[in-house]
Amino acid sequence: MSAKLQESLIIPIGNGITLRYDARHPEHVHTVLKKLAPISQLLKNIEHSPGVGDYFDEVTDRILQENDYSVKGRNMLVSRIGKLKHVILKDNPDKKMSDLSVADISKIKRRLPDAIKQNSKSKSRGENTQTYYQLFNRLMIEAKNDYFIAEDIFIKSSKSKHGAITKPFMREDIEELFNSWMYQTYSCSSATACRQDAYPYRFWLLPLSLFTGARLNELCQLQISDISKNEDGIHVIDFNDNGAHKSLKNEHSRREIPICRALVNMGFLDFVHEQRKSLGARAQLFNELTYSDYHHYSRIPSRFFCGARTGEGFIGKFCPTASDGALNFKSCRRSFANRLQASGTPTETIGHLLGHKKIMNHVTNKHYLDKPHSVWLLEILDSGLNYNVDLTNVRWTNFKKLMRYNENRKPRGRKAVGFR
Repeated sequence: MSAKLQESLIIPIGNGITLRYDARHPEHVHTVLKKLAPISQLLKNIEHSPGVGDYFDEVTDRILQENDYSVKGRNMLVSRIGKLKHVILKDNPDKKMSDLSVADISKIKRRLPDAIKQNSKSKSRGENTQTYYQLFNRLMIEAKNDYFIAEDIFIKSSKSKHGAITKPFMREDIEELFNSWMYQTYSCSSATACRQDAYPYRFWLLPLSLFTGARLNELCQLQISDISKNEDGIHVIDFNDNGAHKSLKNEHSRREIPICRALVNMGFLDFVHEQRKSLGARAQLFNELTYSDYHHYSRIPSRFFCGARTGEGFIGKFCPTASDGALNFKSCRRSFANRLQASGTPTETIGHLLGHKKIMNHVTNKHYLDKPHSVWLLEILDSGLNYNVDLTNVRWTNFKKLMRYNENRKPRGRKAVGFR
């Protein structure tokens, strides 16, 4: 009996758990111990498992440190993880990470829609839910790597519907938008007949995005000093985070975009000059927009162009397919990229203009040694951004007539009506 005991090896794995190993086969001992190490670590960590709330906060800090988030991105991440914590801890606020199981998945799926509180008519609700599922899976991957959970606790995310993917505007869409009330030729009588609130951002944001590819908040946060003439004599828009309440999505978003001929013809430089003369160089270009920590400067324009519900904003009134959720303000960026791609613009250049990547110097140097960078980009924008739409009436001077009429209007009791 004692001989048998001597031929066996008892290995402690965790408190109260041991493994009896046949010592007559020493060639396998290193392999076995290597396999047992994670199990031993798991049992040890489960015994001292942190609370779900504390661990989710710790992983949040890790994600924020590993990624260069904008203020809005940070707020969104913290808010989403906060909602996940609320859903998981609703029945048991002291729940430990070691208590999590696949049974919690059904609770998350059942409770998450109420926690999100998304408008039931919004086409983006399903896509938003998938974002929460992916974030939960990221948290579970971290937990398994830290040996706080023993099983795979993942939510299978369904693929996003095609309708949720932003599409570019068709030529007919752009034509309809530029035939709207903002881009009419006004006389005194016709301006009086158009009962719409005329603000500069409503006139400029669409053409600016279509001819620069800029994001909505990048345009909304512009200061007057961000528009200037560079050392090559080219008027550019400098997208940066210099100044209070300004931010960038990432480091690639820091870029200068030449102001193309189409924007000059519309009167953009005249508008900038008027704002500089009236407000000073350090003022907001669209000083009618207000700032919030969560939405930055884009809340009011987003509601105007896209609406409180999908397809109900300005874009939805002139583009019927906007109700499917595929057309919104981001469609300007998609249209910008598609037109440049169709004109033969290099992919790296399009990515640079959109703020997705830094342009590769060897591409520039190989093909355009005889031209300054901004001159080359301006030529690309002037030649490549032809939407085949008549822009004759898209003039700042026309819109100013409507603004002058609005100066004397009483804000109370206004009734907005369509005008084409």
